[in-house]
Amino acid sequence: MNIPPIENAFAHICSACEKKLAQLYPAGIPAAVQKRCSQELAFLEKSEYTDDFEIFRLLSDEARKCAVPFYVSGTVSGSFLYYLLGYHCFNPLPAHYYCPECGYYEEAPSRLFGIDLPEKTCPECGKTVLADGFNLSPESVWGNDGKKILSFEYRVSSEFLPFARRMLTKLYPSNSVVPWGMFQMDPGASPIPGENNFIGVGLTGYAILPSKHTLEDYPDLTSCLENGDPCVTGGGWELRSHFLKPVYLIPLKHAELLLRLQRATGIYIDEISLAELKNIEWNQIYHTSLLDQATGILFHEAKPRTYREMAALLACSRNSYTWIKPKDKMDYFQYQKMTSSPAFQKYPCFTRDDFFECLLEEGAERTFAFEVSERIRKGQANPQNLMYDKFKALPIPEELKEVAENYQYLFPRSHCIWILLQYAHLAYYARADRRAFAKIALNRGKTDRYFYYSY
Repeated sequence: MNIPPIENAFAHICSACEKKLAQLYPAGIPAAVQKRCSQELAFLEKSEYTDDFEIFRLLSDEARKCAVPFYVSGTVSGSFLYYLLGYHCFNPLPAHYYCPECGYYEEAPSRLFGIDLPEKTCPECGKTVLADGFNLSPESVWGNDGKKILSFEYRVSSEFLPFARRMLTKLYPSNSVVPWGMFQMDPGASPIPGENNFIGVGLTGYAILPSKHTLEDYPDLTSCLENGDPCVTGGGWELRSHFLKPVYLIPLKHAELLLRLQRATGIYIDEISLAELKNIEWNQIYHTSLLDQATGILFHEAKPRTYREMAALLACSRNSYTWIKPKDKMDYFQYQKMTSSPAFQKYPCFTRDDFFECLLEEGAERTFAFEVSERIRKGQANPQNLMYDKFKALPIPEELKEVAENYQYLFPRSHCIWILLQYAHLAYYARADRRAFAKIALNRGKTDRYFYYSY
């Protein structure tokens, strides 16, 4: 690819991580925290993703300047480096307590997230300690050896797009940075066979062209956005096959709502602490009326008590099951049947991360535990899968295999957490200013058809 590497990218990343660690842990960086950071930096240095992490750092800095929502989707959102480099990211470390006065650090022995932990006084200095961490392993991002394929997709407010393009243009002064559009279909149209429901090309980011190249060099990829601006089209893999570098920046409905709520209330999103979000309960999120139908049903029926349980239900509404046909909706009674079984009660696995943790608790070696969880999330535990016989032969508990047989595909916990935190922020604004929330979120009229409604 004739796109120059970013000069001193790794050094900038290391420097930024050191600065953020000092801010987060002012009384001393715990050894476990430093170990996780060093491990991920070592993986990054040997990978091909240094430039992508540097682009993320710079995009995050721009979003922070503009005070606009900026989110990361997928498993890479579980990277500790992303937390240190990013804006509106969450801490993926094990749930823990930390005292900013004396440096006391303690990992929680339960499966709860840090936001779920009870308040605690420091046993060494008597001050109130902070609770954080969302229990995401380095394997969930990097795999066993740091060579897992990573994807980089950002969910943003549409207002951020011009700032992102300006930053990319400054970063690549010798390369053209052009709009990247995706063909959009009408989400409300009836799926009549043979009927064309195409409604336009929506902006989903930018593409960096090889040096001395213009859009005219890619006639097979060129189209136009609704406003007439020329753009490249196609999937990320297609752009990369033509040696273009795609940067996903997908406009998201909830990011737009949060931006408008921030302005209407005068409450900055990044000033809302985990301690304040801790008091947001499932029914407050439910009554925002912004949950998708499947998740809303699960929340209403299950009445989750913790963020850990809410994240599990978000995963449930997005997973694929062996007992649901491809186009069928979530069946709550089947869900109850699955989760009430003795096997599921013993191994309550809703995400691929849950299987990984259960295997570790059973004494499995980390490499083996991750390999098995990967097999399960890819549907190899499905009796209809060609790899099922090999899965059945694995030396793991039979009850765990029984639970795994329910799944054709499993969402990562990290993906569910960043979605859940958006809902929690929306519920926070609804509680802080009901009038503003009703006006902006509940009576917003026709939403831009190019916003992505799914995650």
